[in-house]
Amino acid sequence: MMLRHAPALGLALLLVAAPTLVACGDDGGHNGSVGDTATAPDSAGDDATTGDDVADTVAEDTTPLPEGPLAKVYPVSPTETPDLEEVELAHLTSTDGTLVGEFARVRACVRDLEAGTHIPLDLGGFSLDITACAPEFSAHADARGTYLDIAPPASPEEDDGKFAEIMMYHHMQVVHDYFKGVHGLTDRDSPLDALTNLQAFVDLCEQWAPFPNAAFIPRESISELPFGIGDALDLKGDAIVFSGTDVKNFAFDASVIYHEYTHSILGATRLNGVFFDEQGLNNLPGALNEAYADYFSSTITDRHLLGTYSLNDLGSFQICGFELGGGGNQARDLVNAFSCPRDLTAEVHADSELFSAALWAIREALGKEDADAVILQGVLALTNSSDFTVAAESTIDAARDLLGAEAEATVREAFESRGLIDCPRVLAVAAVGARGLAVSVPGVADLGGADPFRGWLPGYLQYQVEVPEGAKSLEITVDVQSGGLFGGGGTVAMDLAFKAGADPVFYQIPLVGTATSDAVVTVPVDASGKATLAGACLTAGTWTFAIHNRGDGLAVSKITATTSTAEPETTNFDTCE
Repeated sequence: MMLRHAPALGLALLLVAAPTLVACGDDGGHNGSVGDTATAPDSAGDDATTGDDVADTVAEDTTPLPEGPLAKVYPVSPTETPDLEEVELAHLTSTDGTLVGEFARVRACVRDLEAGTHIPLDLGGFSLDITACAPEFSAHADARGTYLDIAPPASPEEDDGKFAEIMMYHHMQVVHDYFKGVHGLTDRDSPLDALTNLQAFVDLCEQWAPFPNAAFIPRESISELPFGIGDALDLKGDAIVFSGTDVKNFAFDASVIYHEYTHSILGATRLNGVFFDEQGLNNLPGALNEAYADYFSSTITDRHLLGTYSLNDLGSFQICGFELGGGGNQARDLVNAFSCPRDLTAEVHADSELFSAALWAIREALGKEDADAVILQGVLALTNSSDFTVAAESTIDAARDLLGAEAEATVREAFESRGLIDCPRVLAVAAVGARGLAVSVPGVADLGGADPFRGWLPGYLQYQVEVPEGAKSLEITVDVQSGGLFGGGGTVAMDLAFKAGADPVFYQIPLVGTATSDAVVTVPVDASGKATLAGACLTAGTWTFAIHNRGDGLAVSKITATTSTAEPETTNFDTCE
């Protein structure tokens, strides 16, 4: 669940918490150590003792021991459930009091300049040294075998990672036991690494900087963490990695823990990456991955809001005074009015809300138990090239198979009413940036070597304009959002490929050879971001165009369409075939 506008690390009531159970081992009773106990002195038949006798007598401690490894956690988060709840830390196997169990290995990343890994960086001629935090087991059981003395830190400055570890371990067991106990999934029946409090020391300004993110990271992607910090984290395989901001620790939010764990069990081998289709590049598998993670997190908490604590009231993220984005309220709501394609953004977390709203509507119609079963069966049939249509049809099929025709019709309506079946990925130009998000347009280098388009790349979305009667020219202005760690950007070079009508520009991508499209004209965008289409072939009505990116990856913050009835000085569209 990476934050929008934040650096990526890879990738919100019925309170659900593990019940207090009797653990193996301790059978209760006293603690077996009461110190020196004096016997009562001889007395002359008097049952009373003197003051001196009382002073010499040490009473036996009869306080019962807890029945298992107990701890206190937020059932959901400090915002939604501020009162701590006493729970058992299930499945623990460690003998040294650390948080290692059958299904989780949890540590915190602590501020230790001696133990942390030193990482020199070369940022294009600008040198910077950072030191990664040091992973260690911070939380330990007390002498009685409990963790009850570990409480939330009094302030962010005093956050030593202990309570974050407790939250992470407990809620990992809750979500593991949900998937295994309710649905029989055993994919995570081995210890999954988890690391809280990820941060790095930047020597330029002597700042310990957190990464405002939480992510499930497959073992293959550990090395892709920013600044090369992944190699310093001593992760044994797939991992859940959490950080936060200067004022909040994301591990204090169970909804985010459930979300990332769902990625690890449902999204590790499906719904990853992008693929080519007839509309260009398709990144909807990533949006689906986020949608399912949001749904199952929310069905466990029984709340349609996710990340209320961790993702709301976010301050801006800065390192050494350099603004790196963030801010605002980014919690996701599974009850919304978003539809496809009207509210697409090409950002997977934002686009996930279109699909997760349909999933939540199914839950409200079918009930939690039936909806969870239908939705899980649907997602298990998906692949890395499944989009909204495929996922919707898979869920509809699951409803029919498990519950019958009436449920099938209910589920179909949830998807169709939001335009999620056969949705063209075409956005009205006025809608670009309407949700506060620039549209990402990948560059050729982002493909990792695959280049069927031979030097240019279509985007995830296309765009639509209306040309009025009498218009002699159509001018499109593309505003590109610059970025990068310390400002600046890459090479901006793009063309606009136009066709008349509301249908998307369609691509043919052969296994061997060069991809082609059915666009009727392609116009270069000049240095000011403008492209003008003018000539006898420009007709009134709907026009659709795609961005063909010949430069580096970029983000489009706004697209403006302007028409003119004046005769243009030059024309570039007098051939209509």
